Amino acid sequence: MPARGPVPRAGVVPLSMQTTRITALLIVGLLTGLLVTGCATPASDAPSAADSTSDAPRATQVVGIWRAHIDTLALAVARLDSVAQSLRTPAEVPATQAAFVEARRAFKLAELGLEYYMPSTAKEMNGPALPEVEDEEGPEAVFPPKGFQVIEEVLYGDDPVAEREGLITETATLRPLVTRAQTMMAAQQASDAHVWDAVKLELARIATLGMAGFDSPVAGHGLAEADVALEGLVRTLEPYRTDDGHWARLDSLLSAARQMLTHSTDRDTFDHFSFLAQHLVPLGHAVQRTRLALHIDVPAERRAFRMDAATVFDSAAFDVLGFAPLDATAPTPAQIALGAQLFRDTRLSGDGSRACSSCHLPDKAFTDGLVANRARGGAPLARNTPTVINSGLQLGSFADLRTTFLEDQVTDVIESVDELHGNLSTIATRLAADSALAEQFRSAFGSGMARDDSLVTAGHIRSSLAAYQRSLSHLNSKVDRALRGEADALSGEERLGFNVFVGKGKCASCHFLPLTNGTVPPMYQKSEVEVLGVPSRAVTANAKVDADVGRYRLTRAEPHRYAFRTPSIRNVALTAPYMHNGVSRTLEEVVEFYDRGGGAGIGIALDNQTLPPDKLGLTPQEKRALVAFMRALTDTVGTTGR
Repeated sequence: MPARGPVPRAGVVPLSMQTTRITALLIVGLLTGLLVTGCATPASDAPSAADSTSDAPRATQVVGIWRAHIDTLALAVARLDSVAQSLRTPAEVPATQAAFVEARRAFKLAELGLEYYMPSTAKEMNGPALPEVEDEEGPEAVFPPKGFQVIEEVLYGDDPVAEREGLITETATLRPLVTRAQTMMAAQQASDAHVWDAVKLELARIATLGMAGFDSPVAGHGLAEADVALEGLVRTLEPYRTDDGHWARLDSLLSAARQMLTHSTDRDTFDHFSFLAQHLVPLGHAVQRTRLALHIDVPAERRAFRMDAATVFDSAAFDVLGFAPLDATAPTPAQIALGAQLFRDTRLSGDGSRACSSCHLPDKAFTDGLVANRARGGAPLARNTPTVINSGLQLGSFADLRTTFLEDQVTDVIESVDELHGNLSTIATRLAADSALAEQFRSAFGSGMARDDSLVTAGHIRSSLAAYQRSLSHLNSKVDRALRGEADALSGEERLGFNVFVGKGKCASCHFLPLTNGTVPPMYQKSEVEVLGVPSRAVTANAKVDADVGRYRLTRAEPHRYAFRTPSIRNVALTAPYMHNGVSRTLEEVVEFYDRGGGAGIGIALDNQTLPPDKLGLTPQEKRALVAFMRALTDTVGTTGR
C-alpha cells in the first residue's frame, strides 16, 4: 500500500453560497470575445469540435467563471513568486507558506475547468513530485517534476531557506503555465453536457485523489483543499440554478459536506468513510438528478468511468471497454463462454501439458497460493501469480506493466517460453481440427461470415480469452455496498480500517478507490509503478532488496529500477502470498512492512524508493482494522471462487 511522500516516485504513462451567487453574476458581465470550440481530452490540451455551444448560454457563463478563477490563480502565483524571492530567513518561511496556501487554494478553485479542458497544463502545475519517464523516447527521457507539489516539498521540508534558489525556480515556472491556461480558457467554448460532466469528474477527483492526500502529501492540506474544490463546483453550477426542488437537496448536501470538511482538517482522525458514504456519494446522485431535471444529456463519448454513472462507487460505474483497445467491441455471451473454455484448455500450450487455469485457480481467486509457480523446465517462475479477477478494470498487465491490454497479455503468456510456450498460429490450426470447438468459434464470431471461412484464428483466441477475463469484473464487496448506502454492511472495525486506508495509512494515495489498483482516476488512462524496496527474504532488519529490477528491465530508466505495478487489493484475503516475489505470507506482514517505511525501514537504501521512508506509526488496533478492511474487499461471486 504505497503512499505519496516527499521523495521522487516512478510514474508511468491531477465561500459562501450568497457570495457565490453575487460573484457569478459579476463574472458573467466580464465575458467577451469570440470563442472557439474545445472539449476535454485526457492526454493533451488539444481542442475538439465535439463541444458545441450554439445554444448554451449558461455554459458560456460558466466559461467566464472559469476564466475569472484562472485570473485569480495568476495573481496568487505572482504573489507566491514575489514572496519566494524575498525569502531570506527562517522567520519568513511562514509568510511564504501562507502565500503557497493561497496559490494552491486558487488552483483548487480553478481545478474543475483546468482539469477538464487543459489536463496536460493542470498536470504540469500540480502533478506528482516524481520524475516523469517517457518510455517511448529511451532511458534518458526522464524529466524532473515541477509545480505545486515540488514547491510543497521544499516549503514544508527541513530547510526551505537553504533551498531558496530551487524554490524560486519552481515558482517562476508556474507563472507561464498559468499564462498558458489564461490564453487557452479565453478561447474556450463549453456545452451544457460538458459542464455537468466536468462537475461529475471533479466530485470523483475529490473522492479518489483529494481525500487520499494524493496532491498534498507533505503539508496535508487535502481536506481544506477539497472544500475549496467544492466551492469551485458551486460556482460552476450557479448559472443553472432554478427554483426546482432538486436544488434544495443539492444545496443541503453541499452545505453538509463542506461543513464536515471545515470542522476537521486532520486526515488521521477524519471519518473518511462517513464523508464519502453520507455526503459525496449522495451528492453525486443529487447532481445527476438535477442534470436530468434540466434535460441536459451526457457527452457522446466512451471512457472507463461511464458517462451516465453518477459516482465512481456505483455498481455499474465502470465500462471494461474503457480499459480495452479502441477497436474492442462488447463481448457476447458466446465469446465469454468460449474464452472460459479456452482458459482451461491445455492445447494452448506447446506440449499440451498446461492451461491458463494451471496457475490461475478459480478456487484461489485465480491465483495459486504459491510463492512462485514452476516454469515448464521445473525452475521457479520469476514472480508470484496475480489474480485475473478485475484484471479488466486496469491499464497494464504483469508486475512490470509490459503489456497495456489483456489481448496482448494473452499473447505474452501463451508464447512465453517459461509459461505455455505455444504459438498462436499453430494453436489456431490445432483447435480448428476440433469440429465441435470450431463450431463454438463460429457461434461466437461467425455473424455475417461465409460458412467455409475458418473462424479459429489467433485474433479470435486472443479476444475470447480477453473477453472472459473482462467478465471476471466484480465490484460488490461489503465495502462497496456500505459506500452505496447499506449502513450495516461493514463492522466498526472494518470502517476504522477504511479510514486508516484512506487517512493515516495513506494506502489510497496509490491504491486508488474504488478499484484499489494503480490506474489513475478519474480518467483511468495511465497506470503507475512504485518502488517499495521489497526484500528478498521476510526479515525486519539488515534486509537485501530483491534482485528483480522490475520495469527497469524494459525501460532502462533509473526511476524504474525495482519499480512494479500497483496491483488491486480486492480479494487480497484470498491471494496470499504477497508482493511480486511472494515474500510476505500474510496481510499482517504486509501491513508491518509499510508501517516501517518499506525497504528503508528494514535496512534497504534505495535513492529512488517512492514509498516515504517515514514510519506510519500505526497502533496495533489500527493494524488489525486495516487487515479487516482489506478482508472486507472480498467478492468472487460468479467466478466459481469463494
